[in-house]
Amino acid sequence: MGITYSDAVMLMEAKRNNCCFDNLLTIGRQTLYLSLPEIRYLARRYGVKSDKISSCADKYADNFFKVFLGAKSVKSLDILDYEHCDIVQDMNFNISPKYYESCDVVIDGGALEHVFNFPVAIANCMKVLKKGGDIFIFSPANQHMGHGFYQFSPELFFRIFQPDNGFKISDVFLVEHLFPGKELDSRVKCYSVSDPANVKGRVGLVSKHPVVIIVHARRTEIKPIFTNYPIESGYAAIFADNQKNSGERRKIVFLKDPLKFIAKKIFFRLPFRCQNYILGKWLLFHYSFLNKNFYKKIDL
Repeated sequence: MGITYSDAVMLMEAKRNNCCFDNLLTIGRQTLYLSLPEIRYLARRYGVKSDKISSCADKYADNFFKVFLGAKSVKSLDILDYEHCDIVQDMNFNISPKYYESCDVVIDGGALEHVFNFPVAIANCMKVLKKGGDIFIFSPANQHMGHGFYQFSPELFFRIFQPDNGFKISDVFLVEHLFPGKELDSRVKCYSVSDPANVKGRVGLVSKHPVVIIVHARRTEIKPIFTNYPIESGYAAIFADNQKNSGERRKIVFLKDPLKFIAKKIFFRLPFRCQNYILGKWLLFHYSFLNKNFYKKIDL
């Protein structure tokens, strides 16, 4: 669990956009994976002037949160106190109501994928936020099998952080890195992700390199969490339409009209194996970072 350069940039951008970090809770105590030169560069980039900048190059990110994000209180929650956490809590079980609406920001830098009872764990993170508070999640997305119980899809977080639960999504990003440990290399590529409900399809990804997901959401209202469980946007649309268009949603569109009809005629006259090869190649493109309907590259 820890904060890498890309994580730090996202947090600093949120700070620049008036996110309040006064009372900050981390899920697991966060290691800081930033070198002193990177810390100094971020200080110049974001205009952080302090004689305490050098003190941020510590094992843990607590000082970084205080100096760079203006946190007045930094607390951590974990299942054991082996890293001297402030709150001992098994996230498989409901958190005590005494912690409800007590935090301005919750940061999970790599804990939720290790918790078997994910719905309870994410609900705990949501419940401790004040109205107007923000949650930041840095979790595995692709090519991290075996790292924890789960690898997460953007669809999951788009459906969780909805007005029905009193939340609104601010940003969802995918960050591609070279090595299994995201902290091992700063040469990353970052992409913003489209909401599957907006593109009316599954926003998938077949990636060559490991990918992590970054989520930023805000609690806009105090509402009960998960009075209704989230449903994938594609299935929700089908249910809402009483399955009238369920067959249409499975069709692959090769070319825009008026060439679509001709292309389909040619395609279905090809040998079966050729059809599969072409379809497979198309799907590899469709579920890649080259698909501009799904992903937009951004500079860190």
